[in-house]
Amino acid sequence: MEISAGEVKALAADVVPFAPNTPLYSDGAIKRRTVRLPPGSAATYDATTALGFPDGTVFTKTFGFRDDARDASLPIHWMETRVEWKAGGSWHFMAYRWNDARTEATALPGGDVVSFSYVDVDGVTQHPNYLIPSRTQCEQCHAEGGPVGPISPKTRWLNGDLDYGSGPENQLAHWTRLGILSGAPDPASAPRLPQAADPADGTVEQRARAYLEANCGFCHSPQGNARVSGLFLQASVTEPVQYGVCKHPVAAGPGAGGRFYDVVPGQPDASIVPYRMASTEPAVAMPQIGRSVVDAHGVALINQWISEIPGSCN
Repeated sequence: MEISAGEVKALAADVVPFAPNTPLYSDGAIKRRTVRLPPGSAATYDATTALGFPDGTVFTKTFGFRDDARDASLPIHWMETRVEWKAGGSWHFMAYRWNDARTEATALPGGDVVSFSYVDVDGVTQHPNYLIPSRTQCEQCHAEGGPVGPISPKTRWLNGDLDYGSGPENQLAHWTRLGILSGAPDPASAPRLPQAADPADGTVEQRARAYLEANCGFCHSPQGNARVSGLFLQASVTEPVQYGVCKHPVAAGPGAGGRFYDVVPGQPDASIVPYRMASTEPAVAMPQIGRSVVDAHGVALINQWISEIPGSCN
């Protein structure tokens, strides 16, 4: 869960929090997401792509860090809030940097990089060069190979529980009950991807594929910026070679690290995908923007998945 019941109650009545089952990793940041639709309007259900939202919809995503991520009693130092809104049929973006007192946020159309340190959930001191994206960088990821728009409010990511202050409730059901989502079936009949971080929520393969979609699939898709690679990391892809198994990289270079396949069955150390995930070098790291710290738990999950894939590339 990415938001507490107390924080939910502090929101305006027409502002609705949400959380994807598996969030994008952003240097270990804590995130708070909200959506507000114009009064009397509703998003339209879609089983595959992002829900359809009317003009006047506003999304916010606020990022912050605790000095020690292991101690939930510590205050969250809010870093930035990204705002995405729809007007005239198009989506627009702006990031706002909070001042040290967290009383005022200033628009940063050109973005910024902030350096600081914190202790992560494993007790390791991290030193991120945290990226506050420019509007151009927002659009780079949010295009997904087509017109820019929201990424995370897809049925398969929202089909999970969130505590809105009176106990957990399925997000699709909650939105439908509020009248801000139309056409959605019973959540049991809707697509769903698991929480990658929860070992009880799906198999290792299902959770690994969900993680890769959330963190890499917006570029690595048939329409995305990385489409020329031929590596497609949506969880819906069923052909193993398309999601990397025994697939040669299109272009050699430092991103391959001397490895010959994106995913080598049973051999994570010989696979390009986890090699890139475990790097912070600009020419190697994947994703290429928005991450300056290695997600050790994400890498471990992908390594476990690869180690369990049968067969070989011979």
